[in-house]
Amino acid sequence: MGVMNKLVMRRVSAGIGVALSVAATPALAEMIDGYPDAIVCRVSDFRSIGYLHRVNDDGSALYMTLGQELAQVTPDGVFHRQGAKDCDGKTLKQLEADGQAFEFE
Repeated sequence: MGVMNKLVMRRVSAGIGVALSVAATPALAEMIDGYPDAIVCRVSDFRSIGYLHRVNDDGSALYMTLGQELAQVTPDGVFHRQGAKDCDGKTLKQLEADGQAFEFE
């Protein structure tokens, strides 16, 4: 095995080890306090999952789907996602109460 292949294999092995140790550790709270790790919304005829992407210093946040569609949370905690009638305009607390906000475990 060449030097480059060995380096790649070490990186892959280290990444898998980190992923397994993270998966084996139960989450006790959100990754960032006050912001759910994921939010599920109905868009048209499917459900879409947005993952916490970024929290800004002003308290606003961005959620992003794997398809790179964005949703925004304003500093006052209101979620906005165009076309997501079951989520758009709700607070993060309302989304949690409605069973649409999730924490990774």
